[in-house]
Amino acid sequence: MSKETSEKKLFYLDGIRGLVAFAVVISHYIQVFYPAALNGRSQQAHFEWDIWYGHSPINLFYNGQFAVCLFFVLSGYVLSVKMFETELDSDTFQKLLHSSAIRRYIRLAVPAAVSVLLVYLAIITNAFHLQEIWGATWTDMKKDYYALDTNVYTVIKAAIFDPFFRFDAHPYNPVLWTMGYELLGSFLIFGFLALFGRVKKRWIVYVVLSIALIQTYFVAFLWGMLLADLLKHKWVQSKITAVLVLLMGIYLGSAPYTALMGTMYEPIEVWTKNINEWFLFNIDPRLLARTLGSAMILYALLRLKGLQHVFGWKPFAYLGQISFSLYLIHFTFLNTFSAFLFSKVIHHFSYNFAYAITFLVSMVPLFILSHYYMKYIDQGALKLARKAEKKMTASKIRTSHEGFTM
Repeated sequence: MSKETSEKKLFYLDGIRGLVAFAVVISHYIQVFYPAALNGRSQQAHFEWDIWYGHSPINLFYNGQFAVCLFFVLSGYVLSVKMFETELDSDTFQKLLHSSAIRRYIRLAVPAAVSVLLVYLAIITNAFHLQEIWGATWTDMKKDYYALDTNVYTVIKAAIFDPFFRFDAHPYNPVLWTMGYELLGSFLIFGFLALFGRVKKRWIVYVVLSIALIQTYFVAFLWGMLLADLLKHKWVQSKITAVLVLLMGIYLGSAPYTALMGTMYEPIEVWTKNINEWFLFNIDPRLLARTLGSAMILYALLRLKGLQHVFGWKPFAYLGQISFSLYLIHFTFLNTFSAFLFSKVIHHFSYNFAYAITFLVSMVPLFILSHYYMKYIDQGALKLARKAEKKMTASKIRTSHEGFTM
């Protein structure tokens, strides 16, 4: 693949990653300010259309679980595509794999750890104001940051260990629940590539692992890698097929949080129930639909040039560059600055107008902070990961030579 083609691909993949990250941001603002759009309870509705759009494909734009599933599918694709795009000799293949594995933890851990330290700073400076707007927003999010342990050891442990090795331990920054999946999902990819990446009948392994992982988020990584693997083969060339796959992906991906029965999403519930009965599974119909929908949308993106052009638009590509930073800090920002701002403007404007002011005004400093977080923390983590890789590689070579001379 030419450098130009590779850069274009990076742009549109960055674009969709950025929009997905922004969808997570919107989902948490909706969770706080318009809870009925997620839970379907009319008594918590602030707007007459809250329940309706929560049941419609519109919820795709703030469906947090769908966004996370697409993140994971993208990770599976991006982490493996280099291994499948070109014919690599065995030595180069192993070096690329080894390099990616060494850098992965540091690349994820440093930005995640800093996000926890920001929460700690917000706690000790009394910057959280979520509790002040509970009564006005009717939100189900009743998180009390001031009840969290501020012991330094506990905070450090929560910054560098818990998000990656304890799936249920993310009290300081709840969005870090995805970090353990990202790390272990990455090593699922690396392990698969190391063991089966050159095996011709690896399709059997894809099927077996899909069945084994179908009840977890890890299947998203697997299906992302499968898309990368299929890229070098002759796919169905019909644009009509790709468009139909895209539409089906949007339908599945937009499965709402509310009850599926009695809505246009009822077939998802019925078919998943049948699968669970036939194979004695316990698959969550929403998780399955959103994961499959994510894989379908990425498939369509890889086939449709028009879609690539849209997602490759420079503002979207830039959004992709700051996406990880935006994802890590937005929840804390929502519960500090945005909650404080809303607590002030709600006394002067109608609910919907107060929310509009809060959201629009909040996006300016949030994006500025995300930019500098990306520039200094995220990019710094990448540089640190490369340095660590070089030192570990040099140490390994040195040890190898010493062992040979003994």
